[in-house]
Amino acid sequence: MSIYDNKILLIGPLLNKNNPTITGGAIVLFNNLLEEFNANNVDYLLIDTNKENYTNLIIAYISIYIQIFLKQFQVTHISLHSSRDYLFFAPYVILLGRFFSKPTSLRKFGGEALTVYKSSTGIKKKILSYIFRNIDFLFLEMKNMVDSFSKLNKHTFWFPNVRKAPKREFETKEFSKKFVFISQIFKEKGIDEILEASKNLPKEYTIDLYGPIKDIKYSEEYLKEYSVCYCGALDSENVLATLKKYDVLLLPTYYKGEGYPGIVIESYSIGIPVIVTNLTGLSEITEHKKTGLLIEPKNIDALVKAMLYFNKENYPLMTEYAKEKFSSFNSYEQTKKFLEIINQTDRDN
Repeated sequence: MSIYDNKILLIGPLLNKNNPTITGGAIVLFNNLLEEFNANNVDYLLIDTNKENYTNLIIAYISIYIQIFLKQFQVTHISLHSSRDYLFFAPYVILLGRFFSKPTSLRKFGGEALTVYKSSTGIKKKILSYIFRNIDFLFLEMKNMVDSFSKLNKHTFWFPNVRKAPKREFETKEFSKKFVFISQIFKEKGIDEILEASKNLPKEYTIDLYGPIKDIKYSEEYLKEYSVCYCGALDSENVLATLKKYDVLLLPTYYKGEGYPGIVIESYSIGIPVIVTNLTGLSEITEHKKTGLLIEPKNIDALVKAMLYFNKENYPLMTEYAKEKFSSFNSYEQTKKFLEIINQTDRDN
C-alpha cells in the first residue's frame, strides 16, 4: 500500500550515465528519494535534470522545460529537487502550477540558500524572492534556514540530508587510531589541514583519503609526500562498507555551501563519530564530545588535538551516541513526513 495517494512529478538529477562515480549531494539525495518512492509504491513521473545525461547544455534545458510542461498534465503535484538550477526551473514550475491549479514544492539541497538570498541583488534577488514566497511547499536542509525562510513562506519545512538505515547492524569495535576522509578532494574541504595534521601525529595513527580529486594540486604524487594514503574514489554503494573499517570520520571543511554533509549522516548510521568544523550546518548535527568533536576551521592544532582526544575509554560511548543521532536522518521517516506535508493540497493564503 502506498504512503501517498496521488501522482507526483519528480524533477531532479539522476546518476551520471557514463560515470556513476561522479556524484554530489543532490544526486545522492534525489536517487535516495526515488528508492524510497519505489519501495513504498508511490506513483510518480520523473524528469532528469542532470545536464551530463543530455547531448549538450542547450538541449538539456529545452528538453527539461518541455518535459515539465507535458508531464504536469498527468500528475497532481509538481516537485522540484535542486541544489542550484532551481533558479531557472522553479519560476516555471510555479507558473504552471498556478495556471493549471496544481500544488508545487521545492526541496532545496545544500546549505547556502540563505547566504545566496541575502547577498543577491537586482534581478536575481527578485527571482529568488518570487520563488521562496510563491512555491506552495518549501523544504530546506538546515533548521536555521527554515527559521529564516518561514518569514517569507509559512509553508517552509525541514527536510535534512538523509540516508537509508543500514540493512544490518555493524558491531561496535575498539578504537584503533584509524581515521578517514571521504568527500571530494579540494582545498575548502580542509585537505591542507588534514595533510599538515598527518605530520604531527604518532606513527600508529593512520589517515586514508577517498574521493574524486577536484583540485589538480592534490595529485597522487603530491599526497604521497604526507603521512596519508589516497585510496581513490568510491561508488556510493561502497561507502558504508569502507567506513566500517575506520574509527573516526574527518571533515574539517570550510566550504561555504556546506549544509548537512551526507558522509556525516552515513557515519552516524553505523556508529562512526566525527571530527568536523564548527559551521552552522555541522554544529546543528554534531553534539560536541558526544557524536563527535567540533573544531574551528583552518586550525591544524585543533584538528591534531581532536584526533588525539579519542581513546579506548571514550570511544565506545561516542559510537552509541552517533547511532542514536542517525534516527533524525532516516530516509524512510523523513520521506514519509515529506509526503504527508505535500498531501496538504489546500494552501492557506
